Amino acid sequence: MIRYSLATAHPHRHFIQFTAEFETHGRPRLTLQLPSWRPGRYELGNFAKNVVRWTATNEHGDALAFRKASKDQWIVETNDSSKVVIRYNYYAAELNAGSSFLDEDQLYVNPVNCFFYDADKPELPFRVELELPQDYRIACGLKQESAHVLFAANFDELADCPFIASASMRRLEYHAQGITFHLWIQGEVKLDEPALLNEFAAFTKCQFDIFGDIPCKEYHFLFQFVPHFLRHGVEHSNSTVIAMGPAADFQQDHLFKDLLGISCHELFHTWNVKNIRPVEMMPYDFTRENYSESGFVYEGVTTYYGDMLLWRSGAISDDEWLEMVSEHVQDHFNNHGRLNLSVSQSSWDTWLDGYVSGIPWRKVSIYNEGFLIALICDVFIMKANALQCSLDHVMRELYEQFGKKAIGYSKDDYRSLLSRYGKNGVEGIWNDLVEGTADYTPYLSDALSNVGVSLAVNASSKYAESTYGLSVDESNLKVVVTAIVPDSPADKAGLWYGDEILAVGEIAPYKNFQHLLRMQETTAKLAILRKGRRLNVELNADGQVWFKKYRCERISELTDEMRATWSTWKFGVPR
Repeated sequence: MIRYSLATAHPHRHFIQFTAEFETHGRPRLTLQLPSWRPGRYELGNFAKNVVRWTATNEHGDALAFRKASKDQWIVETNDSSKVVIRYNYYAAELNAGSSFLDEDQLYVNPVNCFFYDADKPELPFRVELELPQDYRIACGLKQESAHVLFAANFDELADCPFIASASMRRLEYHAQGITFHLWIQGEVKLDEPALLNEFAAFTKCQFDIFGDIPCKEYHFLFQFVPHFLRHGVEHSNSTVIAMGPAADFQQDHLFKDLLGISCHELFHTWNVKNIRPVEMMPYDFTRENYSESGFVYEGVTTYYGDMLLWRSGAISDDEWLEMVSEHVQDHFNNHGRLNLSVSQSSWDTWLDGYVSGIPWRKVSIYNEGFLIALICDVFIMKANALQCSLDHVMRELYEQFGKKAIGYSKDDYRSLLSRYGKNGVEGIWNDLVEGTADYTPYLSDALSNVGVSLAVNASSKYAESTYGLSVDESNLKVVVTAIVPDSPADKAGLWYGDEILAVGEIAPYKNFQHLLRMQETTAKLAILRKGRRLNVELNADGQVWFKKYRCERISELTDEMRATWSTWKFGVPR
């Protein structure tokens, strides 16, 4: 067993003091590994940058020689010791759903950030003792041996179980199919608690309707409510951490529904990625990138169901659901990376630049494109099976064939299930949208028309976008170019990302940029600032519409078939 203790002296400094004992079992050296990344965010985290004052001794306190073999791997010479004791401080000053944080009010730890494991024996159990004030209680999915002692069967379990320790945290609970769901609330926030529990129980039932059961004995929602704007959630096998703010505003209906949406999304991940996992991540390798092309499944399908099950549970209206779909469609067409990199390739490249905007026109979002592909496949499968099957059946089969058997699925496994339920009619969707960069419009229009929805396309209401093909940010008392459409008048004129527009004609454009462009009619002369140089450019409108507004709208003349398909889409196919 690996024994850890955590101390929290001087919490205002944000340094957690770690002490860990590793048995040597006669080995001449120990290789101790700190993870390079955390599951749920497919990029390198480089957590070792937060480690200071790392030392190693034997069981008697004598110093042992050590060296670093990589940025996050330490090798200790045991010198015939029976134990190696390491001590280090970890700087925990960032508060989001995947970080660790210490202050006067709480100790919040994602163990994957800051716990070392024996690289040759990752199967060893962990005992974690927390030196905390007596009135602190702990929210965590791990077994608690006593009030402030946690136990993990191995490093995988430890890494997957974040915890919050605090005296101010409060707990709610609800039940579904014999499972207790805990809601741990940290932070000053006012919530309509009865409504919250009702809505959580409703979307949880919808997820059970799809999968039948849940692969854990209980489940924990760990909420961090903060004063500033934040939206972040991270999934785990029997828990999730959700960080949101500003905490003072959550009695507003739209923020309450944001909370429901991210919670529904993270709970769905309990099946889709924590249990139904790509073969490339079976098991997780914490030392390096775990590449996969299936991000449109584990993130995209989850995004689809995270939103759609709110509709199915009654938390949002028909109009609100179609507004969500419209937003995903809009985001797709606003991203000109769709012309360059497929969603499959973009999944692989999450490890490169998946969580930043990246260079212009390079990639797409596995969340957004995955949502749209899931929607298209869902409706296609319903139509191919006379409304007797849907994407629910594909996900259920993934759970039965792979998740329950602890077998990783491949991208081709998912394709085979889609083909079987889609009666081999999904090949075009797969080749064009998953592997290719084809136009989504015909597939979206066809899927939406089957449920009695039209895809309305109009010019953007912003004159600069629709006429010249550029978007700007007008905050911070500046007008800065944030997007350019390929081959648009703005592109042909040489305007580019990051250019600051100083004048339209002779007039400064702050807060009246669209109006000034319209006044210029079909030719606009701009003064810009680019990397310290003042330049002049001339935009010439060509009569095309370059940015378009996409909306999903119910068709007024609905057929019985459309109504039936809509109803099945909304309420699902009974098990």
